[in-house]
Amino acid sequence: MEFRRSGPLDERRRRVLMDEIASPAEGDSNATVTGGGAKGPVRAYHEAVLNQRQPKVTDLLPVRPLWVVVLLLIGLTGIATVEAIHVHAATLPQIEGAEHLASLNANSPGSLAAWFASAMLAIAAALAAVVFGIRAHRIDDYRGHYRIWLWTAAALTWLSLDAATGVHDALGLALTLVTGKQVFSTSLAAGCTLTWVALYGLAFGALGLRLVFELWNSRLSLTALLVAGFLYFDAALFELEMLQAPVALIQGFVESTLILTADLSLLAAVGLYARHVVLDATGRLKVHIDSERKTKAKRTTKLKVVKSEKAEPAAKPVAAPAKTSAQPEKAAEPLKFGSAAPTSNAAKPGAAITKSNLTAPADDEEDEDDEEYGDENLSRSERRRMKKVARRDQRRAA
Repeated sequence: MEFRRSGPLDERRRRVLMDEIASPAEGDSNATVTGGGAKGPVRAYHEAVLNQRQPKVTDLLPVRPLWVVVLLLIGLTGIATVEAIHVHAATLPQIEGAEHLASLNANSPGSLAAWFASAMLAIAAALAAVVFGIRAHRIDDYRGHYRIWLWTAAALTWLSLDAATGVHDALGLALTLVTGKQVFSTSLAAGCTLTWVALYGLAFGALGLRLVFELWNSRLSLTALLVAGFLYFDAALFELEMLQAPVALIQGFVESTLILTADLSLLAAVGLYARHVVLDATGRLKVHIDSERKTKAKRTTKLKVVKSEKAEPAAKPVAAPAKTSAQPEKAAEPLKFGSAAPTSNAAKPGAAITKSNLTAPADDEEDEDDEEYGDENLSRSERRRMKKVARRDQRRAA
């Protein structure tokens, strides 16, 4: 049996090996190596920890439609779970210590439902900040419409705070006491509720109308925003007791469900538009192009040249047969390029340029006549020129 003796040589090799493991990477200016050993700050992590290898914020956005659907289903599942807990806690028999279950009541501040709503609104505020960071680099936004997303992020942050603490009641009470008037001679509680509902409706309603124009290019996010506005409006009617929930349902079940669903719709609106902006900025936005659509735009106005009877012989003399009394007078050929034919021989020679509004069928017939002349590779103006030459030859032959 052999016994390995540890001596100064083995200790030296161990130190060299440890120096090689802990030595900084090449080109790292933050680490220094002096005296053949590692001294100063060294990197004990893999290179994947560097900034250039870390995922960006936009990489965390769900771009694939499958992940968008999965996240929406997760949100709906969370709402269903919160409401199921609320219904179960409300149906429990009255026992001692039941007040400790207030956190399970969806209508009380600081409850599980309030936390879930606050989390969704906080995520929406973060997504609004991401949209602002991307939209600020759009080159055709000369008026700076991207600044609306700063206001949106601030508004969503306030709504997140309000959902968690219920500060809207204190705000309504403060405004009611400052004005010193109770609206419609109602009670103080009803006046406070009406005050904060009216204030929120004016402030966030105006912001929502402005976001409608911002989200117009993304129909999915626009639809989600309209659904959120409709649900918030219904929740406000329930808060003002203009609508009453069915008696068979648990008290507060409808109101909490409406508010949570509205918060999820608002989060979906901001998230879908953030996805739209990321795809548009990276050039991955799918654009539908109709290949069968007509490329020719019909003109509403058209210049026409009307020539008099004396202008044609003067410009291009043609030997015409003499008229006899027995020969009937030839009817004038209708002009296709003029809106008015010459009525007398005393018209001034030359050309007159007029404008006339033609209907679409006349343009279609004219285009069909032009297609009879020349090859398909010829342009529209060349076909018209060939058509004029053919008509001139016909008049000469006559």
